[in-house]
Amino acid sequence: MKKKILCGIIFLTILFCISFSQTYTSAADAAVSGPISVDISGADSVSEDAPSSDTVSGDASGSEPFSEDASDPEPFSGRVAGVDPSTWNGHSVVSLGELRVPLADLVSGATPAPLNNTAASAGEYTLSLTTSIGTLTYYNQSDSRWADFLYGGTDPMSVYGCGPTVLAMLVNSFTENTCQPPDMAAWAAANHYWSSGFGTKHEFIPEGAAAFGLRAEPFRDLTAESVISELKSGHILVALMGPGHFSDSGHFIIITEDWSGNQVRVADPARLERTQTAWDVQLILDELLTSATAVGPVWSITPK
Repeated sequence: MKKKILCGIIFLTILFCISFSQTYTSAADAAVSGPISVDISGADSVSEDAPSSDTVSGDASGSEPFSEDASDPEPFSGRVAGVDPSTWNGHSVVSLGELRVPLADLVSGATPAPLNNTAASAGEYTLSLTTSIGTLTYYNQSDSRWADFLYGGTDPMSVYGCGPTVLAMLVNSFTENTCQPPDMAAWAAANHYWSSGFGTKHEFIPEGAAAFGLRAEPFRDLTAESVISELKSGHILVALMGPGHFSDSGHFIIITEDWSGNQVRVADPARLERTQTAWDVQLILDELLTSATAVGPVWSITPK
């Protein structure tokens, strides 16, 4: 009899535990209204191999999207209970619209540190570059002091002014003349080097350089070895770039000095970040504007 009573008590205890467990589980499930949804419909779809900022085509291109680490959880939008909105997976984050990106990703894809005394604030650029022939004062055609200057009376300097900006850098740095980009643009237009809606005629580089006291000669040996040798022997090069990393059509840059191995530094009048990047010589040679006139697309420049 005692055994039957004991078995009954044990049985009732088991039933009570099972009932309590189911009730608790149901209550816990009811407290979570399904999985947290992630809305990144407004974010760009990017891949892990998205090109960095130094591989962007065109002078007016915007910032590159940042890729996500597949090992990290999905980005979230809004505030999640118990989660500090300024951190994500233990990393500091910033917000790009609906997409939250680890700050570490931004830093790894950021513009390299300036080469020298750089200031790019309030729309004005101040940068000194070392080159094969001395210190170059860097100018940018989108500088707020002259970005809206009308080249030839119609074409904004920020869009069409790469030629005058390049020659202004060279003349101001390596001759006794003081010249800023709008001054050079006015001179180019007055001397018929400006082409309405197209920019600057190719003859402007060799003839303009000579007019301001620089020695300008066509550079014809377009091999990586010859470019490095020319830079090391006390020359600087102006290159007319075609479609590719620097332009969609045509764009003047300065090849300032050899860097390491087959890499060089450039002064790009349109983009400061491209000026702060080492470039493979062969890539530059491959993207030269082969249809250039005036015995281009590369000219060797030296002070007289």
